[in-house]
Amino acid sequence: MGSVERAVDVQVAHLSDRLVRDYAGLVPDEVVRTIVNETYRAYASARVTQFLPVLVDRAVRQRLGHAGRESA
Repeated sequence: MGSVERAVDVQVAHLSDRLVRDYAGLVPDEVVRTIVNETYRAYASARVTQFLPVLVDRAVRQRLGHAGRESA
């Protein structure tokens, strides 16, 4: 794994932690982390990885926004 891939992995790990905090009390931590991992894996074949954390963040927030409203 190259340094770029490691950097993106670290950014996505930080993103996962931030989303867990943002959705605390609305969505269980493991559900948030699972959705982040599933979404990140969906982009695994991307040739340009610079914007993956942003794309993952938006996609996960969209999914969790619906989940948060349903459980509220």
